[in-house]
Amino acid sequence: MATLETIRKRAGILVMIVIGLAMLGFILGDFNIRPTNKVAEINGKSYGIEDYRAEQQTMLNFYKMNYGENLDAQMEQQIEDETWRRMVRKSVMGQSYDKLGIRVSNDELKAMVVGDQGAGLGGSSVAAFSEPHPIVRQMFSNPETGEFNRFLMMNYFNSLGQEQFAQEKERWLFIENEIIEERLNQKYLTLISKGLRPSSLDVKDYYQETSKRVDFDYVASNFATVSDDEITVSESELKKYYNEHKEEFATDESRTIEYVVFEVVPSETDDANSRLWAVQTKNEFSRTEDNKVVSYVNGVSDEPFDPTYYTESELPEVLQDSLLPLPEGEVFGPYFEDNAYKLSRINEMMLRPDSARARHILIGYSIYGSIDRAEQVADSLMNILENGGDFAAIAMEFSADESNRSIGGDLGWFTEGTMETPFNNAVFENNTGDLVKTETRFGVHLIRITNQSPPVQKYQVATIHHSVYPSNQTDQDFYNRAVKFRGKATNYSKFEEQAKEYGLDPRIVPDIAKEQRTIPGLGNTAQIIGWAYNAEEGDVSTIFEVEDQYIVAALSEVNNDGYADFEDVRMEVELAVKKQKKGEVIAASLEEELAASSDIQELANKQDLMVSNASQVQFANTFVKDIGMEPYIVGASMYLPSEKLAGPYIGENSVFVLSVTNREEGDATASMGPIESRLENSVRSRTTYEAYNAMLEKADIEDNRLKVFYGR
Repeated sequence: MATLETIRKRAGILVMIVIGLAMLGFILGDFNIRPTNKVAEINGKSYGIEDYRAEQQTMLNFYKMNYGENLDAQMEQQIEDETWRRMVRKSVMGQSYDKLGIRVSNDELKAMVVGDQGAGLGGSSVAAFSEPHPIVRQMFSNPETGEFNRFLMMNYFNSLGQEQFAQEKERWLFIENEIIEERLNQKYLTLISKGLRPSSLDVKDYYQETSKRVDFDYVASNFATVSDDEITVSESELKKYYNEHKEEFATDESRTIEYVVFEVVPSETDDANSRLWAVQTKNEFSRTEDNKVVSYVNGVSDEPFDPTYYTESELPEVLQDSLLPLPEGEVFGPYFEDNAYKLSRINEMMLRPDSARARHILIGYSIYGSIDRAEQVADSLMNILENGGDFAAIAMEFSADESNRSIGGDLGWFTEGTMETPFNNAVFENNTGDLVKTETRFGVHLIRITNQSPPVQKYQVATIHHSVYPSNQTDQDFYNRAVKFRGKATNYSKFEEQAKEYGLDPRIVPDIAKEQRTIPGLGNTAQIIGWAYNAEEGDVSTIFEVEDQYIVAALSEVNNDGYADFEDVRMEVELAVKKQKKGEVIAASLEEELAASSDIQELANKQDLMVSNASQVQFANTFVKDIGMEPYIVGASMYLPSEKLAGPYIGENSVFVLSVTNREEGDATASMGPIESRLENSVRSRTTYEAYNAMLEKADIEDNRLKVFYGR
């Protein structure tokens, strides 16, 4: 029987894929709540702090049940991002489901989850539901064979009503909700895709575009042949181009900040005090009795006692040279390593194998509901094994470790320190052939040691770590420095002045998006970003504390939704206008010679250009070998008459004159059926991502997260 822990792991990965509907990912740290409590308004519906927190807590609980209580910063950021995405998606899609009457019935859900045995066998059920949902199948299938265990599945669902499985029920309800959301989305997308059918004109145009091929000769005169001195660009021309191409300069809302860092680092006094502590502790450590060394280390060290046994070559070089030659019980140090002063003594020396091979049977606590019950089962199995029971057969029947159960619990060879400490010691402190029992956080293990490498001398070293940290006084000194800086930096210009005076080099962070939560190099800095979106351009922030740093920021630029200011894109506009005018100069020169030239080679000779050839050019592919991306040139070539000079055409980087040498048209008698199917599939395949993106773009979404949670 698989453990709940194993079932969770199996479901976890697939659930993340299904949640791809909402694009997984969000946890808010400390909420700095402002007067407004409306986190969002989506298509007229308001969501308050409690709504948001409830959604966040649901995500948080699911992650903790799958990955443990201690979530790293990256996982917390994923949860935070996903909370928002889920809220938006549920609101936007939910309103559409309601309008269209899209539902998932209880009978439909049951068939989706556990599979309908009558489906596809003459029954009335939908054949698509004949098998359990992929998440459920993953949860209750043997990872080695892929065999689905229906009995285990039904036992799991029948157990969810029991009080001791309340947390597991909560986890399952989350998964079930994702399955429902997936099904609703499938129905909605199917409804849309079934309504998408290309017209006969669409099919005909598509066929012509994909079947037509053109070869052409060409001459190209690059814009670089005209120098900047040969053209003049007026201010009115720049403004005209900017206005005519304004959409090219559309901008999203963003902020640019500059910040200075007061990094709190240990002072010389802090270093000296840490070393003095180590010197004073050395004598006491030396006098500690052997049987009390472990508890002493755990009581005073910044790092817990390391129970691992190391060979001489595995020890740090400083210990090989300075500790091993010392008499038993003598302490080496203090020595400085990894920003800490350390004291080390040999706790134990013994001959131990360096690697071993074993097989085990894991009696998982979660399977039997309590530690006592698991131990009772383990003792019973131990008794059978001691009386000649088949270890491999018992492992295949009872072991909760799915990774090796099907091969009789065989773990293969592993080195010391690979396994959990109790398991490790049970294997390496006993002998080949021994049957031993031990417990870890996973459950009770029955272990048969099947082989060991020859024993070698190993050392267990007791080390006290005393890290060099900034003292409270040092921290206060850096904070005071930041306070003085901020006191004089009352606006952006004074911020820059103070940075020079303090010898600080402000770091620039451009184009910070509203949904962004991190600043490169600083990690999760939502409070700083929240301040930037609630401040005025030129404002200077209060002092932010980020890990061991004090940060003062200045808001140097504010960009709202709309169009970039003309002055901000002047250089870009000027380059585009110059390019345009150079093209016009070259085109005029070619135009003069074009009428008087009988063929393209004659034109090339007059202009001192080279004739080149492009072959098998298609309308659907605007990239042309040796030319690059030239959509206008490709489009023009499709409809030009053969063997005639045409142009000049101003392209992306050159001006072209063309002469079509060959044209291949599609077969007018070809059947349009396969082509229609291909085009229809192509159109429908885009439904999955384009439908929701279109709704999202149309939705009226007011995002107040920064103001509510991070505003200052």
